[in-house]
Amino acid sequence: QTGRTLAIDWRGSCYLDEPSTNAFPVFFEPVQGIAGVRVICDNEINHYSFPGPFFPAWWNKPSIDCIYRPDEQIFRERDELDQLFQSRKDSDAKTVVCDACLMWRCDQEAEREVFRSIKPRPEIQSRINAIYRE
Repeated sequence: QTGRTLAIDWRGSCYLDEPSTNAFPVFFEPVQGIAGVRVICDNEINHYSFPGPFFPAWWNKPSIDCIYRPDEQIFRERDELDQLFQSRKDSDAKTVVCDACLMWRCDQEAEREVFRSIKPRPEIQSRINAIYRE
């Protein structure tokens, strides 16, 4: 509805040694789109510069000021995002950053659509199956 692209940016993951590698494609099959929304979820993310202004407003600071985000800021952002999603309105910002856990705060059908659209890579799925069999 907003015309935005969904960018899944898991760089800096604690599960990988290389901080510039997006962890999403390491664990999941490539996804081009979800419910008609274009998705960027591979290392192509390294070549993007997302346009401002940003929502939540904290992300409009110079990047050097964004290196450290205290927990209080993360919780504040989570609450701002929750309010935006619950209002069912859009933000005037060109880029909406969702970098906080919103579990149980989003539309359940939308969450199901996302989870139906992503599939673990075969090697990850085989490990899941082995654990399940055990």
